[in-house]
Amino acid sequence: MKKNPVKTKEDFESPSWLFKLEMFFIKPLFTGPRFLRPFVSELGLNGSERVLEFGCGNGVLLSYLAQALERGGMAVGIDTSSYMVSHARERLGHFRNVKVMQGDIRILELEPGEFDLVVFVHVLHDVEPECRLETLESLVRLLKPKGRMCFIEPVSVSHGMPIEEIQSLLDSVGMVDIDMVREGRRVKVFSRKA
Repeated sequence: MKKNPVKTKEDFESPSWLFKLEMFFIKPLFTGPRFLRPFVSELGLNGSERVLEFGCGNGVLLSYLAQALERGGMAVGIDTSSYMVSHARERLGHFRNVKVMQGDIRILELEPGEFDLVVFVHVLHDVEPECRLETLESLVRLLKPKGRMCFIEPVSVSHGMPIEEIQSLLDSVGMVDIDMVREGRRVKVFSRKA
């Protein structure tokens, strides 16, 4: 049996009140408009793409993706936490172009080459280091040829992962045209499948 790629954290299934405050108040009301909406704008979507969000949490980023995919596009969110998936489905119930799934990206039955774009925000550093390469390989497998992977990761010593590790992982899974934009304690990464 494969090890769950996301670290077992009490917050993901049984969140503390502080985590709930962040996920259900701060993130939707402040982080979303100031951080996630601009990120979606930078993706240059035409509205007809199929987009996968890895580690969708309670669906805040998915709601912005759904709005941007208004010309026949589709957003699919995946998370390992049943708690988060339940809240994402509740948040996104009124969107017809969103699907939320629970499970391990490495073993979910998704069609190879199904997506134009894979996105995630602050997720890769929570994947166990020994599972990161296989997790990214699974995500790349789901991309169409020349499909894109765009994400944001914390890179501070106290929280996140080194930029050099991100670069090495992307090189190892065959991503090209890698552009990393450092923004304080985070890095925005834009890349393309060869």
